[in-house]
Amino acid sequence: MVRIILPVAAAASILHTSCVALLLTSSTSTRNKRVASSIQSVEQTSQDSTTSEDDQYDKIYFDIGVKTQSNNQHGSKILNVGRLWFNITPTNHPHYLPLHISNLCNLAASKRKAVDPKATYVRCTFQFSPATIDDGSFRYRWGHQCDGFGRNGIQASLASGRVSDWDEPFSDPERIKECAHDSFGGKYYGWRYDEISNLLGGDTAAILLTVPIHGPGAGTSKFSIVRVSESPREWGERLLLNSAVVGFLDCTANGGFGDDTDDGRNSLQVLRAMAQQKIGVPTIVGCGTEMK
Repeated sequence: MVRIILPVAAAASILHTSCVALLLTSSTSTRNKRVASSIQSVEQTSQDSTTSEDDQYDKIYFDIGVKTQSNNQHGSKILNVGRLWFNITPTNHPHYLPLHISNLCNLAASKRKAVDPKATYVRCTFQFSPATIDDGSFRYRWGHQCDGFGRNGIQASLASGRVSDWDEPFSDPERIKECAHDSFGGKYYGWRYDEISNLLGGDTAAILLTVPIHGPGAGTSKFSIVRVSESPREWGERLLLNSAVVGFLDCTANGGFGDDTDDGRNSLQVLRAMAQQKIGVPTIVGCGTEMK
């Protein structure tokens, strides 16, 4: 499989130009101008810096492309958006969720891909609709969901005593009870948002990696990227209800990959570009883990 069908530098230029043009022409709001500026800017100093805090985390990454629409003359193509790096909850953290995090990391590492081609996130897509496009309207839901292929990266013991199949949802009810947090009349689980927000400080966006605990997709390959700190005040932690926080975006990490490794993007710029673009379906073209 060819990861990037267009030449990478040309593809990145096309996508970034399209995203910036969209932001500057579709709305004159201060917010959209700010995001457009962030996509255009190159902050090499911040991207090259690595703090001692970052060194303590296991990491997971997703290389994002955008699938263009096919026409009579050409099939669809994948344009490079960039790499999203996430810091994963440390194993010694009191709200670490071993089954859910192991499942996510094993799929990102494609550990079972040799025996099951769908035991990976490569070629999985994010949901793409007006509710997933950050165009400044009320429709945007401040999150991006990937269902995966429905295969898990782990097997877990079920209440019946047997072990789950690879395509069967799992749960970890006792651990979940120990990691529950009350919020707006409901609950969310895992790493607390306020702890992550304090860890990052007021100048860094708190964008969380979550998995569903209740409802559709619970105990499967499904995950979400949730822009909690960037959402309006009335959204906030409500976006986390019925899900578990398993990590957060490393905003200043290098957002390039492949031939575009050193092109100046960081992960926050990549996420904003992915959210703003209207070209096509965001697709995971590569993924992996970096374990300490």
